[in-house]
Amino acid sequence: MAQTEASSPALRRTGAGGRIFDAANYLFLILLSLSILLPFMRQITISISTADEALRFGAHLIPNFAKVTLASYERIFQTDAIARAYFWTLARTSIGTALTLLVTGMLAYPLAKRYLPLRRFWIAFVVLTFFFAGGLIPRYLLVRSLGLINTLGALVFPNLVSAFALIVMRSYLMTLPEDLEESARIDGASDLRVFFRIVMPMAKPVFAVVALWTMVFHWNEWFDALIFVTDPRIKVVQQLLRRVLLESDFSYAGLGTTETAAQMMAQERLLRQYTPETIKAAILMVSTVPILLAYPFMQKYFVKGALIGALKG
Repeated sequence: MAQTEASSPALRRTGAGGRIFDAANYLFLILLSLSILLPFMRQITISISTADEALRFGAHLIPNFAKVTLASYERIFQTDAIARAYFWTLARTSIGTALTLLVTGMLAYPLAKRYLPLRRFWIAFVVLTFFFAGGLIPRYLLVRSLGLINTLGALVFPNLVSAFALIVMRSYLMTLPEDLEESARIDGASDLRVFFRIVMPMAKPVFAVVALWTMVFHWNEWFDALIFVTDPRIKVVQQLLRRVLLESDFSYAGLGTTETAAQMMAQERLLRQYTPETIKAAILMVSTVPILLAYPFMQKYFVKGALIGALKG
């Protein structure tokens, strides 16, 4: 009894410490969430505000519904610059993600098997790429020698496999039971059939995680398009956004002034409804929101695939 009474203060101290720790965690997460949410809310508010409202001093977190306008969005969609950039970005993201999942999965599957010849050597070879890279100039020379300059392949093939994603997928595949694979081979299934019919359906979580990583990378990447693509007709959304944000070069973005007097008069009337800041905010929303919509569909797989793939093996 005395021992129980003696231990109770310690338990109470532990409980109080735990509550303080939880409170500190909640406070940190709330502040982190606000640091992400508030700038996003500000950009949304500015993008749908009139020119005078956007120039008004303040935080601009909640829109003034009396001065809400979609003129900035109408302006950026008046030409085909955004639509063209969307086409190349969607093509790069969809094709790049599909090929990355296919190639990464087919590389990770044999590396997950203990009977693979020279298995340790190949794993070390993959890990080596974490520490050493060829550099930009050799990469450019390789892309040029392959004839990929000014093509979609220059944006997809050099980024086809990520060593980190390969290691994560291999670690996850090592956790899968081998009984089903052995049964399928006894029934005469080939390795490719086992991979596509058995392994891939069981590894949906890690494939979803790698798909999300790859989609976000391709959607946000612009530097390789700047280096490998010189054709002005091939511009990705982030490259267009960067040029507008840094230089306010609306003629480059396809948002410049027109030549006819009637169109110039119409533009002056519209200038009362938007400013360069509202245009920038609208372009930022147009380029950001689509990739955010992919998260809810993959959220249920993300935590499971990331944790198991990172901790096992």
